[in-house]
Amino acid sequence: MSHVDITGFDLTIDEIVRVSRQKTPVSVTPDAVERMEAARAIVDEAVARGDKVYGVTTSVGAKTGVPLAPERIGEFNRRLLLTHNVAHGPLASPEAVRAMMLVLLNSMASGRLGVRPLLAERLTAALNADRQIDVHIWGSMGQSDMAPITDLALALYGDIELQAGEALALLNSSSLALGTAALAMADLQRSLDLWSLVAALSMEGFAANPSIVSEAALRSRPFAGLKRHGARIRHYLDGSYLFTKGGPRHLQDPLSFRSLPLLHGTAADSLGFAYRQVETEFRSSQNNPIVSLEDRSLVSVANFDTVSLSMALDIARLAFAPVVTASAERVAKLVDSFWSGLTVGLIEEDGVGLPGFNGLAQFHKAITSEARLATAPVVHELASSSHSNGNLDRAGMAGLAARKTAEVASLCRSIAAIELLVAAQAVDIRKATPLGSVTSKLHTLVREVIPFAAAGDRVPHLDPLLQHLEERNSDVQRMIELG
Repeated sequence: MSHVDITGFDLTIDEIVRVSRQKTPVSVTPDAVERMEAARAIVDEAVARGDKVYGVTTSVGAKTGVPLAPERIGEFNRRLLLTHNVAHGPLASPEAVRAMMLVLLNSMASGRLGVRPLLAERLTAALNADRQIDVHIWGSMGQSDMAPITDLALALYGDIELQAGEALALLNSSSLALGTAALAMADLQRSLDLWSLVAALSMEGFAANPSIVSEAALRSRPFAGLKRHGARIRHYLDGSYLFTKGGPRHLQDPLSFRSLPLLHGTAADSLGFAYRQVETEFRSSQNNPIVSLEDRSLVSVANFDTVSLSMALDIARLAFAPVVTASAERVAKLVDSFWSGLTVGLIEEDGVGLPGFNGLAQFHKAITSEARLATAPVVHELASSSHSNGNLDRAGMAGLAARKTAEVASLCRSIAAIELLVAAQAVDIRKATPLGSVTSKLHTLVREVIPFAAAGDRVPHLDPLLQHLEERNSDVQRMIELG
């Protein structure tokens, strides 16, 4: 597919990844344009009648209900954006801004925002021209990305007069949180899929017992994620020495090995739930008021409250806490001669007394600790009745939830890659063959860029492996999909 059609109702995480990272062109469908025109007509009719509509013919927030002079609506819209243009701190990445723009465009296409097609046309043109816009990430409390969205809105629409309700429609958007969340979810999914393959190689490095992925074991706990990842691990190990007599060293391995399909399966099920919630949010309105084409009316709502997004992201992050913890324990066991039965630090003694891969294991533990801390939930939320009318008295913190999820996803990429480095070294030190049908391919892929660390060699650096995995992503995906 050469482009992505925006309808307002069927945007997916995969499409956000394609547009944000691969710069796939976008277009708004004719039906969506007609829907936007019809919705705008409903707004204009309400203004002409003098209806009292929040943010359209009245002010907002602490001045809710204060009527706007018709001749000053344009000025109100401009100044409303400037009033909220207080975002600060680091800038969102270019791909996160593109994701934000796509989510906002999709929301406009639904018609529920009641904005003119002109606003969508400018967003489409900016995306397709890969226009770079600076958006600060601090300033969203999760009841819309109110402050960050003004960076985008002023850059795109600063030279036109926004009409009734359009500034508020932009301010109510949670597009930065949703766009950031979508990219983070895709990265978590990618890491988890790779991790089951990496963990299978760790099992061979440890000489672990493969009974955990037997048909009998997987049948005994009928969870979808467990079945999928357990079956994958078994397939990756097909033909491995682990299935031969004397292959496994123990009847009962440490739980970081023994619980592998349970941990990864639970993470997969939790991630699946979060995926569905996030993609449902793409089909939902975050605006207030909404334009109802069915009833030809404007309805006051609290759709800007994206607690469903925050909760989904909290669940996704929490699911990775035991995944990263178990990875740290597997690495610790592999470099420890007492547990692995291999050389200290997975490197032959050369008389100097260096600790080998133990230092890498310590680094692995450090970033794993960071990831675990970042999995803490944010839906405890921030409550505030500081406004005079007290109507903004809670916040879902969706922006923070999205940033923390992106942080966990980034850390997981490195945590999994370090386990892969250690597993490959352990496999070579153990010298047990054959490896599995797929784990052998993964081992070969690692050795294309990271040589075996013999006595006297330095412990390999992580960056070349990460770059190699990225460059050979299509090959890695084929290995994963064999499961």
